[in-house]
Amino acid sequence: MTSHSNAKDKSVANLPLRYDPFLNFDMQYRPGVNNNKTGKIRREFTMKLVARFGLISPSNIAWLYGISHRQSLEHLNKLVQEQLLCLVTTHRSHDGRVYTLTYSGAKYAEELLNVAVYYRAKEHPALQVNQNTLMHDLIMQFVLLKGIHHHKPNGEPNPLWCAMMTEPEFKRRFTHSSVRNVDGIVREVDGTICAVEMEHSFKTKAARQTILLKWHDGIGQGYYDKVMLFSQSLHIFSDIKRLHEQLYEELTTRPDKKTRQPLLTAQDAASLKQRIIYRTLLCDELTERFYR
Repeated sequence: MTSHSNAKDKSVANLPLRYDPFLNFDMQYRPGVNNNKTGKIRREFTMKLVARFGLISPSNIAWLYGISHRQSLEHLNKLVQEQLLCLVTTHRSHDGRVYTLTYSGAKYAEELLNVAVYYRAKEHPALQVNQNTLMHDLIMQFVLLKGIHHHKPNGEPNPLWCAMMTEPEFKRRFTHSSVRNVDGIVREVDGTICAVEMEHSFKTKAARQTILLKWHDGIGQGYYDKVMLFSQSLHIFSDIKRLHEQLYEELTTRPDKKTRQPLLTAQDAASLKQRIIYRTLLCDELTERFYR
């Protein structure tokens, strides 16, 4: 494995171009000066969200716009009536439903974003979304938007990052098998590029090893400078830290089958340990919104 001592220098120069134009989209929701303007802003913002994430839920809309669940349903159902969105009923969503793009909606979103919007027609609307990852996708949607709209307890804006790239956008931009997928990419206020990962379940040590080496490669190839982990559970975080500590030591002595060199050098392990950030500040809110 290649040492990552100069990874940050490489990535500062290359990363903005890798993610253009996605990190240039303004995803800060700002209501208008009157109800008419606010309605127009919400209509366009919702379409941008569905285009970028592939789906939306009433609960995420209610939180983002500061409206009731009933109002969020009215807002989304109006877009269905305009044939811009289609309703997908599913028990995988805590709302019992999500909304995804129609063909007309995809074309409208392309005009708003000025970028090609992926759309593949399916016979049934339910096939437009991946049911197996639906809950994870909605949680990541909330996390990425929450980071942009984060506030201090006194209400003062305190964003964790200022721009984002969604998992679907990352997958479509980087299709080569050597590039491993992440749940999202964000740009912090100081310009640092971070991968964002949602850890919502316990994993085996072997799985954690695969993930650690994935992040190691991503940093080494200049795709991001660090990795931020989010979870709804402090117990999951504790388990991850425990396994990581074991692996930092073990991987420096375990040889790669191809190169016969250690999977990580001691320097790599130390650098990787510094670049993995455990963000616990959303644990309670994620539990309350998605797991109760």
